[in-house]
Amino acid sequence: MTTVMTPNEVQTTYARALKLHQAGRLEEALQIYGRIIEANPKIAEAHFQAGRIFTTSNRFERAFQHFQAAARLRPAERAIWMAWAEAVALGGSPEVEAAFLKSLKAAEVPIETKVLLQDRFGARRSSTRPETGGVKPAQLRTLLGLIEARRFDEAERAAVAVLKQHPKSAVSMNVLATAQAGLGKDRVAETNFRRAIQADPNYAEAHDNLGRFLIERKREAEAIELFRRAVILAPGLPTAIVNLASSFTQSGLYDAAGVLLKRANAAGVDAMPFHVAVGNLYTRLKNFAKAEDAFQKAIETSGGGKSAHATALLAQSQARLGKDDLAMANYDRALQIDPDSPIATGGKAQLLQTLGQFDEAEALFRRGFDLDPLNGENFRAFIMSHKTQPGDPVIDTMVKRYENPALKDPDKVNIGFAIAKALEDVKDYDHVFRYLDEANALTRKLYPYSIEQRFEQVAETKAALNDIDWHGTVLEGVSDFAPIFVTGMPRSGTTLIEQIIASHSTVTGVGEVGECARSAQLLISDDINSRRMHAPDLNEVAGLGHHFKEYIQKRFPDAGRITDKSIQTYMYLGLVKLAMPKARFVIVRRDPRDNLLSIYKNKFPDDTHLYAYDQKDLAAFYGTFVDMIDFWREQVPDWFYEVQYEDLVANPEEETRKLIAACGLEWEDACLSFHENKRKVETLSVYQVRQPISKGSVKAWQRYEKELKPMLDALREGGHVAD
Repeated sequence: MTTVMTPNEVQTTYARALKLHQAGRLEEALQIYGRIIEANPKIAEAHFQAGRIFTTSNRFERAFQHFQAAARLRPAERAIWMAWAEAVALGGSPEVEAAFLKSLKAAEVPIETKVLLQDRFGARRSSTRPETGGVKPAQLRTLLGLIEARRFDEAERAAVAVLKQHPKSAVSMNVLATAQAGLGKDRVAETNFRRAIQADPNYAEAHDNLGRFLIERKREAEAIELFRRAVILAPGLPTAIVNLASSFTQSGLYDAAGVLLKRANAAGVDAMPFHVAVGNLYTRLKNFAKAEDAFQKAIETSGGGKSAHATALLAQSQARLGKDDLAMANYDRALQIDPDSPIATGGKAQLLQTLGQFDEAEALFRRGFDLDPLNGENFRAFIMSHKTQPGDPVIDTMVKRYENPALKDPDKVNIGFAIAKALEDVKDYDHVFRYLDEANALTRKLYPYSIEQRFEQVAETKAALNDIDWHGTVLEGVSDFAPIFVTGMPRSGTTLIEQIIASHSTVTGVGEVGECARSAQLLISDDINSRRMHAPDLNEVAGLGHHFKEYIQKRFPDAGRITDKSIQTYMYLGLVKLAMPKARFVIVRRDPRDNLLSIYKNKFPDDTHLYAYDQKDLAAFYGTFVDMIDFWREQVPDWFYEVQYEDLVANPEEETRKLIAACGLEWEDACLSFHENKRKVETLSVYQVRQPISKGSVKAWQRYEKELKPMLDALREGGHVAD
């Protein structure tokens, strides 16, 4: 029901929203602006302010809608057009930009505003005309030439001399700051970058240069605002577009980053930073094949092909694709170019670790601690395969760096998890949760999550699949591919089960590829991020099996039977079985108290398992897992085999024989010696699966019963454990 507001109520409500807006309480203000618009869509001010908030929060499509509405209501209002232009510059595709300029051309906006914006998106889109302060063009060319030649000493002296004669020359200040940054004179360099911006606030290149200066000094939050301003002032400035896109990628704003990079590509940008930015975006999107192509182009455009950074990133993508020999060669090549490259050092260490070469990996990890002292990921990765002993100096090292005020939150998270694991190794159980709770709370702050999303996903999935006659449906043209899917909760023992099965001579373990689960989800949803589901078109289901077979054979051409340990496969088990009738499914179960504790003790890859960082959410998520398994047990009880982790570790041979038989395989003794398997393992269990079966993690929750009270209480309330 639409709320009706009188003019006085609108005015009062708008004033309240504006006060919240000015106080930085943007979402609260946005809700009130929304109520005003719902009551009266013709209030231009509400649309304008909503558009500003959507721009600030990088929700550009929504911003465009509100600015367009505001401009229709107040076509001559300069502030609306300026704010709309900012949103278009930051998040608009070429089509959005063209539509904006078309509207601008027809608008009754003041002529000076119209010319300014048309110029900004036209002739001046790739640069700005900085304040020269009277410096002659020949002098400026000399200054810029010295910077381009990296003759920073000469450039500094020349810029100082020019500024004595022309003290208001913003461009000369920018040159001076760039030279000083190149000479390592950080304090005066930053001062002079800011002087250049103060002298000419519309100088896009100065904003961009200061942003890059700050990024290199790990001051990302300040840098991104400068990149935003540079792109607003010069929407086609290649370096600023790429820098802002990279910042968006780091912040998880992948769609916004993609729009900017497509814009740069359409403008013909072909430089190493651009290709690195593209590769980093594809890496975050887990499209490692396209990332590999982008990093290869980055090397080709690096000038002589000798970029340690790009070469190490190429190696990283190749390792993700299973091209381990190529990856190792490129890590070595990167280290030849720059023996002190942190990314090559840490990357090679992690690759060696996945291959089980722990001693070689340890030497590189320790070198990485010196090369990149505040890189928390290096510590967390190292500790995964390091059994810390009492008195090990690595604990004191990590604690000191954890308490360093310069440590960024993502690094603090990683070191926090690492310290907790090291303290548990040395049986200092009383101090484990101090770091564990802090690391989890900080991760939740960095990656907000609502468990309602999960409830909705499971309910929608069950509804979409509920009316299918699973046993009565026989599809034509299905694949004969016969993978063995190992699925269940993370940290339940799925990696161990896969390692056992993959130790069979006829089976190749391909790890957690995720492709089949993603493809299955797309059969019942419009896109991978949607929680809205619909019944599948059964005519499309057979294609799932053929696609997956082609995908696996391309990545693992020598594999026959494979195991896929993708966690989410249980969500779509029935669809996958219809597409590949010969497939087998193993669902791993574990005491939820130990299972969820193990999840809580670990940091997962960014943007995955976001429920994992809150004890009550963990218990609720486990309930949805049980709910989904019960759904399949009711629908197709004979389509999967369940393994209880505790039974396996108590009776290894008996349970392993039953497991191998359930997979349709002949018995081989090698399946009991799974820890000797040399295959690559890329999960958090990289170390554990190379050890014999142990009962050490059974009932580990009892050590922390007090600290785990929120989770244990929620599990009891859900009926998942007894009192």
